[in-house]
Amino acid sequence: MNYLLDTNFLIGLLRGAQPYWDYLESLSETILPSISAITRAEIYAGCHPTEEMETGRLLDCFRVVPIGTAVADLAGSYVYRFARRGVTLHLEDALIGATAVHEEFVLVTQNVGHFPMLSLSKNLVRFPTF
Repeated sequence: MNYLLDTNFLIGLLRGAQPYWDYLESLSETILPSISAITRAEIYAGCHPTEEMETGRLLDCFRVVPIGTAVADLAGSYVYRFARRGVTLHLEDALIGATAVHEEFVLVTQNVGHFPMLSLSKNLVRFPTF
């Protein structure tokens, strides 16, 4: 099983939260998790210049999944379909969710509500669980 780490998970790692590091270590025993290119952009969007070197070292540890045409189309479809149900999706979250679906990855996030296209315990893991 492959895992895709959401932006908030990487923020936990960057803040040095031990439960995040422990969970990453348990995941890494089987396979190194990936991140979306969107997650990488979101992390740098909030990165202070003095943190760039440390941030880059962490991000470079993960395989970055690019956003291709199929993922872009699927994300746009999610935004449209959920809007018709009265649910607003941010494009970034739709792109990350579409990446998880397209690549058949399990998304690890705190913000399960941001990913209505995924189902908890199937292709979506809430972390931390406390």
